[in-house]
Amino acid sequence: MQYLTTARDPKQIRRDVRGVVLCVVAFILTLQIVAVLVVMAVAFFENAGSIAQFAESNSNLAGEMQQDQFLVFFDKAMDEYIGLGMIIGMICGLCWFFLIRGKRFVTSDIPRVNSKANFGILFILLVGIFAIQALMILLYAVFEPLFNQGGGSLTDTLEEATTSLAITFWGALYIAVIGPICEELVFRGAVMRKLERYGSNFAIIVSSLLFALYHMILFQAVFAFFIGIIFAYAAGRFSLKWAILLHMINNGLAVLSTYANSDVFSGILLLIYGLSLLATIVVILVRLDLFAAQKIAGSPSEPRVYPRAFASPWLIGYLILTGILSVHVIFA
Repeated sequence: MQYLTTARDPKQIRRDVRGVVLCVVAFILTLQIVAVLVVMAVAFFENAGSIAQFAESNSNLAGEMQQDQFLVFFDKAMDEYIGLGMIIGMICGLCWFFLIRGKRFVTSDIPRVNSKANFGILFILLVGIFAIQALMILLYAVFEPLFNQGGGSLTDTLEEATTSLAITFWGALYIAVIGPICEELVFRGAVMRKLERYGSNFAIIVSSLLFALYHMILFQAVFAFFIGIIFAYAAGRFSLKWAILLHMINNGLAVLSTYANSDVFSGILLLIYGLSLLATIVVILVRLDLFAAQKIAGSPSEPRVYPRAFASPWLIGYLILTGILSVHVIFA
């Protein structure tokens, strides 16, 4: 697919990159702020009677002790309802992308179909996702001991966050359904569609990079970048619904793994991932012509697209900030 641009102003691409970066940052902030506010509201209304009774019976106590009591309620609500808060926050955050797409966000970005696909195509793309899972497991086996020696971990924070979310109804719904839908609307909908006029490959790479940075945890970000490329290809080559479906399957397996929590299930997944990696390697070696064709078809629509985009101070600043946060999480 080739998407031509009528914008020859060298600064235009930086303005477009700035727009998508700012919208992604606003999306993340809205998600986090609204999620916390929702949990606070739930904590207050679920325990309104207890809070009022505590305040009356301890009117002579300092306000700090009353605040401590509310924090207890807040922590409990956080465990049970953070998934609900993130669902509402994510939906609210979608509004930012009307700034860069306008009504096209719902009239063309979401419903657009470039070509028809079938479940055979879905299976091939899914095998690619499983192959990336296998590669990440291998990378973990190599690098985790090195990080452990420095007092850090590639996955502890990720596993804790995923497990604590997945064991609740709202958390599982967020991870397996609402999260994939909203994230695809953002990264393969608004962001990728915004950048497609500079070439489909450019749009795929930048949208996948922003998707990776959105996850902030280093190990998860690396995985997100590569599966983001598959999601972006599915959305660009076929339609957004295919990217959403693939995303749901990937996240749904993570939730299922949490609930199954058995050596047998883990062994089956490892076998599937390993076979998928072997199959993917064979396909890549046999059909290199497909990758060459995609490289040509999706080439940049004008010179110096990549240097101009990655020279954006907004993108550079976002890279630095997320890099610092990723390192902090690893050694926290």
